[in-house]
Amino acid sequence: MPGPGSRLRTRLVVLLLAVVCLFALMIAGPLVWTWWQGNQTQAALEDATRALEDQDLHEADDHVADARAHADRAVATRHGLLGAMWRNLPVLRQAQPDAVRMTDSVDDLTTIAEEGLRVYPLLTGDEGDLVTDGRVDLATLDRVVVSFEDIESRVQAAHSSLTAVEGDAPLIGGQIREMRDEGLDGLAPLARGLERVAPLVDALPAMLGAESRQDYLIAILNPAEQLFSGGTPLTFTPMSVVDGRIEMGTPQDTATHGEAFQPRYWKKVKGNPFHRGRLRIGTATFAPDWSVSGEEALRAWGSLGRRKMDGLIAIDVMALRDLVALTGPLDVPFYGEITADNFVQTLIGSYDNLTDYRGRHQINQALVPIFRDRLFATGKFVEKLQALQAAAEGRHFAVYLRDPARQRAFSDLGLTGELSDTRHDYLGVFTQNAVPSKTDYWQNRTVTSDVRLDVDGSARVRVATRIHNDSTPYPFKGPDPRSGYSTRYASLSVAQFLPRGATDVVARVDGQVVDLPVADFYGRPYVRRTIDFKPQAEHTFALSYDVPRAAEVTDGGLAYRLDVDPQGLVRPSAIAVTVQLPPGFVADDLPEHWFEVGEGTIGWGGPALVDSPSFEVTASLRG
Repeated sequence: MPGPGSRLRTRLVVLLLAVVCLFALMIAGPLVWTWWQGNQTQAALEDATRALEDQDLHEADDHVADARAHADRAVATRHGLLGAMWRNLPVLRQAQPDAVRMTDSVDDLTTIAEEGLRVYPLLTGDEGDLVTDGRVDLATLDRVVVSFEDIESRVQAAHSSLTAVEGDAPLIGGQIREMRDEGLDGLAPLARGLERVAPLVDALPAMLGAESRQDYLIAILNPAEQLFSGGTPLTFTPMSVVDGRIEMGTPQDTATHGEAFQPRYWKKVKGNPFHRGRLRIGTATFAPDWSVSGEEALRAWGSLGRRKMDGLIAIDVMALRDLVALTGPLDVPFYGEITADNFVQTLIGSYDNLTDYRGRHQINQALVPIFRDRLFATGKFVEKLQALQAAAEGRHFAVYLRDPARQRAFSDLGLTGELSDTRHDYLGVFTQNAVPSKTDYWQNRTVTSDVRLDVDGSARVRVATRIHNDSTPYPFKGPDPRSGYSTRYASLSVAQFLPRGATDVVARVDGQVVDLPVADFYGRPYVRRTIDFKPQAEHTFALSYDVPRAAEVTDGGLAYRLDVDPQGLVRPSAIAVTVQLPPGFVADDLPEHWFEVGEGTIGWGGPALVDSPSFEVTASLRG
């Protein structure tokens, strides 16, 4: 049985622990309270974001109101008992400026959400009235711009508040620094997004005719007949914008306005290797980069004696389908009601049903009102822009503007159809219909890349492109003419654009070595070969080459970098990449969709290349 001395010691220990706990609570209590309110604010804002993604504006508003309540409680910590503790307790006094900065950042983030909710209904949903029946409301746009500028300043203020947090208070400095770093990590994506969008927001009023008339050329592309840039233009239509009012000119069908679209000369874009001699305006867009093809098309348009244009908007039938999916069915001559489900097959997969060129002419011209009426109709403006941005990722939509600042603004958002400028590993395979015909509607393509990395960051790469002309049988009596709308034969110029500095290039067609020159496209080498395809034929175009900077050598090992540019096909290309690491190297945490293939080998790929991915994969020397 414990004696009196033992019981006394136990009581003293318990008393000491209670004093320590009370002291710790006094120190940590305000910090825990502030941290908890900040976390609750963040959770409410995340809930609001999810509600907006579900188009539930009322629920989003409730969550933002909840976030405001928690943010106000965090700010109120400066006052009353907790505020007195921050100001007067010796340990907490040093942390008090940091607490003020952190609560200021929470308040700013909540204000950002409140401001966003005020303008969101103007831009989205069926009643968003920024764009109404072919006119942009410049007063509403001005409200959006002012709100954006306020949000931008609030983000900068929140960032300044957090970066000023020192976290040097005794005992609790580590926790404060951790909270600061979590806040900065959460703020970084928003800051980067605003930085990318800011130039576009600044440029929009002038682009929409707030200062002077703006003229754009709309090119509707047919992905059943591919050029390196994407589908061949079906129609060109001038569009003017004055004080937000959008007016479309008469569509010019490249198939039936024969005299105007005969081969002709215009001044080529300097350095463009695909402009040789006389061209038709419909083939002005040979180059795979729309910053080149866009300017070529505008110069071609000018050679016809037409008004000088400020820019070009290229959109193909696949992207138009996505707009129809948002806005509902429509009526098309000869076909009646068309939905998003049968849009592509009906408009570019059914040439056999329209042997009369006049019917084709009417359908081609019907595509222009789809662009105009669906994009500039009332409501769902944000949703439409999101659909076009996704289309641009797959190179089904592109914007080219002659004003350099405006072009940079769209380029930063990935909307300009430019090739990647990476100096590391790169994949870009494109085909061009050389007959011409509409057989690209059936093209099936698979690209495989086998990369063998060396310790110095160089690599030997082998890329094989298998193309299957998966065409249906020729539908008419008599022999297939091997050209024109109805042929099932294909003649394709297959081009692979290589990493910068690639050397020792060896080309093969169906396993046989062929001697092909390595050409240059603004510093990016490329090799191409024209291959004829019978119906249902398959051919493989393969290149092997050395890449001097496939990976960057780092202190910890290697950082392999790969950019991929797709082509806007009806059937997206399949792709598979394997990377063999140098002996003794192991991959670190793999990016999303990358996986272990085997020891020392990693891979990525899928059945549909529908965007323009960019990857960095790091590897370290084992042990």
